[in-house]
This record gives sequence, C-alpha cells and structure tokens, in this order.
Amino acid sequence: MSAKNFKNKVCGGCREKLSKTEFLKCSLCSLNYDLICAGLSVAHYNSMTVPERNGWECIECLSKRPKSDNQNTPVRSLLRANNIPTDHRHDESPEISYVNTMRLKQSKTTSLTTSPIPSSGGCDCVSEEKLRAIIKQEVTSILHMAIDRQVTDRLKSIQSDLLAVQDSISFVNREYEDLKKQIDEKSSVITKLEADSSVMSSTIGELSRRLAVAEQHLRESNIEINGIPEHRSENVCSVAKQLANTVGYCLEDCDIIHATRVAKLSNENNRPRPVVVKLKSPRLRDSLLAAVAEFNRKNPEDKLSSRHLGIAGSRVPIYVAEHLTPANKALHAAARIKGKEKKYKFIWVRNGRIFVRKDDKCQAIQIRTNESLKFIV
Repeated sequence: MSAKNFKNKVCGGCREKLSKTEFLKCSLCSLNYDLICAGLSVAHYNSMTVPERNGWECIECLSKRPKSDNQNTPVRSLLRANNIPTDHRHDESPEISYVNTMRLKQSKTTSLTTSPIPSSGGCDCVSEEKLRAIIKQEVTSILHMAIDRQVTDRLKSIQSDLLAVQDSISFVNREYEDLKKQIDEKSSVITKLEADSSVMSSTIGELSRRLAVAEQHLRESNIEINGIPEHRSENVCSVAKQLANTVGYCLEDCDIIHATRVAKLSNENNRPRPVVVKLKSPRLRDSLLAAVAEFNRKNPEDKLSSRHLGIAGSRVPIYVAEHLTPANKALHAAARIKGKEKKYKFIWVRNGRIFVRKDDKCQAIQIRTNESLKFIV
C-alpha cells in the first residue's frame, strides 16, 4: 500500500488514524482495526502468522455469526452429569422435577465453587484487550450522548435567554424611539420658548426703561431734603420755606403743592426720614437747588445745617437734591462709591440723570444702568 493511500486509513472502532504496521483487517467486513480495538496485545500480534492475520475477524462480525449448536450449555451439561434425560424431563412428576431442579441447583453451585464449567470447544474467549476496547467504545458512546444532551439543553436555555434579550432590546428600542420623539417635540417647544423669552426679555427691558423714565418724569418738580430732625409737631411746609429763606430764595406758599416725609429705604438706617417737597414747576426746583449750591459754595466752613433752620439740638448737615426713583437712587449711590474708588472729582444729578466726570479736562459720562458703571475707570 502506498504512503499516499495509507493517509486515509482510520480505525473502524475508534476512528483514529492507523499506524503503518500494527493493525488488522477483518476478512469479512474489510474494516481496519488497531490493536486496542482488535483486543490484541503487541506480543500476540507479533506471534500471529500471515494466514491467521488474513483470516482474522472483528468482534462485530463474530457477534453476527449464527450459533451452530446449543446442546452443550452449562445446564444440559449438569443434567447429563446427573444422568437426567434432557428430552423427557417435562414428563416427570412435579416432585421428581422439583428434586431434580434442587439437585441441579446444588450441583451447579458445587461445580461453580469447586471447578470452572467446561466450555465447549467452539466458544471464543474475550481477551482483556477486547474487553477494554468494548468498554472504551461504550463509555465513549455514552459520553457522546450525555454531552450531546447537555449541549442541546444548554443551547435551548441560551436560545430562550437570547429570545428574552431580543424582546428586551425590542422594548427598549421602542421606548427609545418614543422618548426620542418626545425629546424632539420638547426641543422644538424649548427653542420656540427661548426665542419668545428673548423677545420678552428685550420687551421687558424696554418697558422697564420707559417706566423708569416715566416715574422719574413724575418727580421732575420734587426736591428731597435729608437730615432734618423729626418732631411730632413739625410743619414740613414751614421747614421748606425756612430753608429757602436761609439760602436766599423766595418761596411762597402757593409754590409748594405738597410736602411730606417718606419711608426710608432701610429700617436699619438711624437717620431721620427724608422730606419730599413737590413744587409748582421744574423751574422752581432748579432755582431752589441752585440757591442751595451757591449758599454752600459761599460758606464752605458753615454749610447748610439744622442750625440754619432754627432747630434745637446738635448740628446736623442738611442735603437738598432732586427726588430720584429708588432705582436711580441706588444707581447714584453705586456711582458715587465707584467714583470715589477711581478718584472721580465730579458726580452729580441733573433732571433725573446721573453724570460723572473725573476732572475739569475730562468729558462727562452718563450712567444709565449698572452696566454703565464699567465706564468709570
């Protein structure tokens, strides 16, 4: 046999590749078997002649061969040993049959314990190697069946798990699509609301500025006097006229429309409440403010105070300014604080508008909002 054709030779029992020398070929089924599956040892194989090797038959073919005679069985051998006819044992009485059966059992037990049962000359003995091969083949078959069953069960379990995972993924995918759709809708709504909010913010800012201008315009004829001590029996109109006479300005009763004290912005402030006087026109307000400024300029050592108004007690300075809205008043205070930090020389209010100027050579800057404070540098 050539080496090329021998490569495809496998054992008919274990399906393993055969060696080139030590194997047997069945004379009936023409299958090749290695020594282990053939049930032969290496020494037995080497002792076999060529005719014995050529006429060798495998275990499977031997098992299929019909038996020629069943007369030489162990039971019949025992019957012959006890001189019991094998053809007429059924015609005996039940007692004789029972006795013979008991004797057969005793003889069988005795013969089995004392000496082995003689085998017929036609029986084939199973060697240790053949028995091992048969056991190996059966165990391999059982293991294959068990492994196949376990693998099948495991694959079924994995398949069910995969189906459950697939259902979960499908559910998550549907939920994701619904959520994505909702998010897209909400995003479009949010975008629209942001646009509307931007428009509304600009509109509110514009309306706030207009409202502040209108509110300040309503106070264009008012003056605010700070520092006048409070008394229960005071007459703020008389105090306002006394202040005007002190600074050299003639203020008649008909020029004062209304005069009153207003609430303080902060209750923590211990200073007296300011007095707001509403005059007849903005021209009268400007004239009175100009007279106060002139009086303080002429008397730098003795500026306007409570002593000039004839109010008893300690001397308290009195300040007269335009009546600003709370927002403009806070903005004016912030401008004064930052102006002092940056060493600005002039900070004043004219017609409700706030101005700052660093010195005589610099240009005046109008402070409209808190963002305008960044120009004070």
